[in-house]
Amino acid sequence: MPPRRHTRQDVIDAALELLNEHGLDAVTIREVARRMRVNVNTVSFQVGTKARLLGLMSDAVLAHLSLDDLPEDGFQRAEEILSRYRHTLLTYRDGARLTAGNTPFEEHTRDFTEELVTALSIAGVPDRESAHGMWALFYFLLGITQEQQAAQIQAAPEEVPPSDRYPTLHRLHPHLFSADFDACYDFGVAAILTHLRQSVLAQEQRTDT
Repeated sequence: MPPRRHTRQDVIDAALELLNEHGLDAVTIREVARRMRVNVNTVSFQVGTKARLLGLMSDAVLAHLSLDDLPEDGFQRAEEILSRYRHTLLTYRDGARLTAGNTPFEEHTRDFTEELVTALSIAGVPDRESAHGMWALFYFLLGITQEQQAAQIQAAPEEVPPSDRYPTLHRLHPHLFSADFDACYDFGVAAILTHLRQSVLAQEQRTDT
């Protein structure tokens, strides 16, 4: 029987297993090859560089993101897309770190990006603000999700700053390190969407005058 020919999907699956078991820092072309028990050239042939491998892995994560049955209202639609995306990233170890820095070149990443900017357009957000708003929401979501996943490994500092030198930090300490990432996420998304709603109102006012 001839040896089984490994596919690109085999490489991606092995890399995602490695990610979930050992974290993003462990994912290299060599380690994926070792896990698959194949030559490094076999992996390189399928994915090229490590950067491309990470992009393909990120896109494979997004393949599990459902974009069905979304709300009709544009802003509610955007909120739901982002919520599902965040949940998907949290199901993978270092999911947010994996995604950071990847541009929407792969199929599922493009699908997600298209749905998000379309939601903002449906809401009436002008094109320029839709683009800026999409990136602001995307970067915020990735940042807070990375912090949440890092906090699962490293606990937040428990030492309270001295009130004589850091009076405001001392007063806010219970809130700053409450680890309520869901509340912080909701607050940030609401703030960005509120700004985008204001841009819609401003455009409507300019149109009426």
